[in-house]
Amino acid sequence: MVGYDDLAARLAGVRAEIRRCGGSDAVRVVAVTKRHPLDAVIAGTLVGLDEFGENYADELVAKAEQARQRGLDVRWHYIGAIQRRRLRQVCSYVSMIETVSREVELETLADIGFEGELLIQVAPTGHPEGRNGADDDQVVELVTRGRALGLKVVGLMGMALPEGPDRVAAYFGHVYSLGQSLDLREYSLGMSGDYQVGVAQGATMVRLGSVLFGARE
Repeated sequence: MVGYDDLAARLAGVRAEIRRCGGSDAVRVVAVTKRHPLDAVIAGTLVGLDEFGENYADELVAKAEQARQRGLDVRWHYIGAIQRRRLRQVCSYVSMIETVSREVELETLADIGFEGELLIQVAPTGHPEGRNGADDDQVVELVTRGRALGLKVVGLMGMALPEGPDRVAAYFGHVYSLGQSLDLREYSLGMSGDYQVGVAQGATMVRLGSVLFGARE
């Protein structure tokens, strides 16, 4: 499609990088289409992508509804900060929410009866005030609480601060180790600028936007 003609080559490059960093083709690529039109989703499906991520509730709902009307067989991930008043609407479309960081969010999801999968977002050490994510002790409590509520808490998500690769690697490695101690199986580690580091530290999925689709509008 016009504007995404090189997507197949870009995806092949990503897959090669994943293998170079010790990952396999089992690493899931979540294509982040934030601020891209539905054409990006359509183009993605044509090259074999079937999981797409959005940061904003309004954009996710609009795009997911358009995709549904076109009969596109895709799974949506919500990867933005959670707004409880929008959760019910978001839950109507997504198969995974990656950014749970508070107990009240789990309770709201349980009240809604959300049947999709959940990741707990782990805050980096020394994270700025107001940044989303749970500290280690909170992560343990959230996983335990989510399981008690009957929710499908399957893994952890890490979003690194813009630091050097050694510190990013240490953070991603810590997230992976924490998840292993909790018997979790999914690790969403890395975006376009640091997904190679995430894969090297055990990522089972990466969230990629600009490396696939180019600059956003």
